[in-house]
Amino acid sequence: QITLDQGLQKTIESMCAPKVSVVICAYNAASCIQTIFDSLKKQTFTDFEIVVANDGSTDNTAAIARQNGSSVIDMEHRGLSAARNVGINNSKADVVAIIDADCYASPNWIEEIYDQIYNLKETVVTGNTKIPNSTFLGNCISGLGYPGGAHLGFENMWHVDEDGYTDHLAGGNCAFNKKEILKFGAFNEKLTITGDDVYLSMKLIENNIKIKYNPGMVMFHKPRKDLKTFLHWHYTRGRGSYFFKRNVSSLGSFYKLRIWSTKNMIKKYWNSPKIPVMLTLLGMSFITQKIGYWKEHKKNQSV
Repeated sequence: QITLDQGLQKTIESMCAPKVSVVICAYNAASCIQTIFDSLKKQTFTDFEIVVANDGSTDNTAAIARQNGSSVIDMEHRGLSAARNVGINNSKADVVAIIDADCYASPNWIEEIYDQIYNLKETVVTGNTKIPNSTFLGNCISGLGYPGGAHLGFENMWHVDEDGYTDHLAGGNCAFNKKEILKFGAFNEKLTITGDDVYLSMKLIENNIKIKYNPGMVMFHKPRKDLKTFLHWHYTRGRGSYFFKRNVSSLGSFYKLRIWSTKNMIKKYWNSPKIPVMLTLLGMSFITQKIGYWKEHKKNQSV
């Protein structure tokens, strides 16, 4: 009788579960997170839940999330990778979509996800990231291709084949079959700063799971408009690359990819007045990342 009751309970839970779980990872995001809730209220597809992984925020991020009807999972501050996994593990749907707290989704974002995974039977999909126009400097920064391709375009940052498959999963705009992604432990929690989506992409490709790029799955990210923010972001990426390098055997393919994307950037902006500034920013980003890498290296060597 107990077994029958448990089976019935699971059946009922499955029938009542939403089609899609939207996971938002948030750390002190009170100043921006309302924007994403506003965009989710305008979705053309409505059978979804929102799960906020509150990564140890000290502001009122959690309160805002609850006011918008989201379920909130409070956790100690452990970094983006851990927050993504907490959100995934506490989701109810068979399909999980991930979006960052400082972004907002186009009205058909979830509909595109549902169609790709439920109707077209894709296992993993990643989408198109757009950055609104801002200042001249902000547009130069966006032209470098981060995050998610930005003004440069996803296809110019990462390879996309003729069938629409890519080797890169954009962690802030992706969705997947939950059961399949958990086979790989989802995101690598040792990569606490950056690179967790790149690492998961590698694992998916190694296990012959294709990543479908869907340009209609549009997410918007606020622009980075000042030099201080730009350099701090690349310094942080440099620190993160230290941990990433400890988890992979070689970075050779990534250097080749960056050379390829840089060529695409130069080709696209060759006749633009932005190109001198963009090349300067590119050099500054490289130096700043190296500083971040060696700072983190020195810190960990002394422990």
